Amino acid sequence: MNKVVILLLLSLIFSPAFAGSALVSGGWLKEHLDEPALYILDIQAPERYRQAHVPGAVNAPYRVWRTGKRTSLPGMLPPTEQLEALLSRLGIKREHHVVITATGGRAGDMSAASRVFWTLKVVGHPQVSLLNGGVSDYANRFGGTLKARPNQATPSQYRAKPDRHLVADIGMVENAIRRGTPLLDARTLGEYLGVLTARPAERAGTLPGARHLPFDWLLDNDGRIRDKPAITILFQAAGLDVGQDGTIHFCHSGNRAALNWFVDYAILGHQDARLYDGSMGEWSTRTDLPMESRIVLPR
Repeated sequence: MNKVVILLLLSLIFSPAFAGSALVSGGWLKEHLDEPALYILDIQAPERYRQAHVPGAVNAPYRVWRTGKRTSLPGMLPPTEQLEALLSRLGIKREHHVVITATGGRAGDMSAASRVFWTLKVVGHPQVSLLNGGVSDYANRFGGTLKARPNQATPSQYRAKPDRHLVADIGMVENAIRRGTPLLDARTLGEYLGVLTARPAERAGTLPGARHLPFDWLLDNDGRIRDKPAITILFQAAGLDVGQDGTIHFCHSGNRAALNWFVDYAILGHQDARLYDGSMGEWSTRTDLPMESRIVLPR
């Protein structure tokens, strides 16, 4: 193999499009800011974005990624054509390596970033990464530069190649219960046991046979997603076989569970992991569907 070919291969391996990791550190991002294929997608609230963001980042706050109206449930996955219009407005192209940045420091930020990661994978975007620890870790731990001036995108013509196998719907969950497919509840212990509900009209409890792993356990004390050995221990403690693929992740509205799904899909490598978009906000309001409550309180 001649020197030209070797150099070409090395340039591909170490370019953002071939970074090979769905989870990148602030140090990695700092070193790759000038790469032409890199697209930094900032999902902070607009006021936070205007205070501080990674240089070059374009803002699309988390709420715009959950505006689907195909059901009466709030915050569901938008239709493909709506996502195509959003990605086109943001100037995202299929050749871009999109790195999603949230504020960081809280489990909610990492779950929001994970939900956007899932959304981009559902529309079939090839290369997506999540910034571990968010903007705060990039700046505080790695000394990354921050900017305040907003960046304007040049619109593109994005065409999705949807990958719906990452999405679990109510029928799939019914089949999973019958077949014993692993189900993982990312909510609080009180919600899982049936002590608490997100809304008064909802039935208490969880999906029959579901295991429990609170989403915030997946972050360390510094607000970063834990490494694979720690995640493996947590999944095993929840009673899951880490060698088994196809787990369906759920919470109340598919937000918190997105973090559980992300580590299952991207870190444990289970490409058939699924996120139940409607989650308990949909399931618990259907009186014809089974529920399981470990603790039954008078209501």
